Amino acid sequence: MENMNYSREFKDAVSFANEHNLFLGYGNPNGKILMIGKEHYFDHKHKQDTKEFYEEILNSRNKENRKNIHSWETNVKENYEFDWNARTESFLDNSNALTAWWNQKNKQDRNGNGGTSNTYLHYQKIYQNVFLNGNTQSNINFQREIYTSELNDVPSGRSYNLLELKKLRTESIEKRKDLFRKDFFKTFPVVIIASGHYPRDYNFDIEDIFEVKFFEETKIVGKSWYNLHYSSDGKRMLIHTRQLSTSVSTELITSLSNEIKEFLNRLSQKENQ
Repeated sequence: MENMNYSREFKDAVSFANEHNLFLGYGNPNGKILMIGKEHYFDHKHKQDTKEFYEEILNSRNKENRKNIHSWETNVKENYEFDWNARTESFLDNSNALTAWWNQKNKQDRNGNGGTSNTYLHYQKIYQNVFLNGNTQSNINFQREIYTSELNDVPSGRSYNLLELKKLRTESIEKRKDLFRKDFFKTFPVVIIASGHYPRDYNFDIEDIFEVKFFEETKIVGKSWYNLHYSSDGKRMLIHTRQLSTSVSTELITSLSNEIKEFLNRLSQKENQ
């Protein structure tokens, strides 16, 4: 087992998320990459834009947020550690936020085959490219170095253009701005905001909240794009790009991976000088 150290910054973020009933995240809080998506996928049962539809997604949000925070509070209290090299035949209990979805099969989820989501497949590819020299793993284990969160914690099946849902999304992102201002989210040398135009559409000022500056260049990779931001001391890089769910090209994943790998290598060289 690796020595687990829950930092003061992380404990402060847990406390804040608990106080305001906000989703915090999954994965290793001591990892090197913070990945922020749009929102969790939720397969709703009720008809869109009905009272029952909104009750359903809000109940799901509240349940997931409380579960997430309870898990982190327990982990911190018990100083919970995990052996990231372990392999088990059955899936890990996803009730623990540290290891949620770890050990699913590294293939698309189809007909109960034990696979995972398209989004997690792309996270796994980035992890393999950056930390494992591109070696493909049979099971997903990106949680070892990638901590994941969401810009918006109101779940939905898609980014539906529904007036009431957009209102809820706006309220959620507004509340989460102060969460993302916490020092914990600045402990990662690399941040990826994979949420497309959500920051623009919902007034989420990346530079102000994460204390970084835009590098004044948008990189185009095929039909995709990404922007680079850096902290004033050069120790943190933030990448803003499209959502990494469906129709994501190999070229984009490779380009993002190379940016991250090169940055971490430069950072390591500076620290060793």
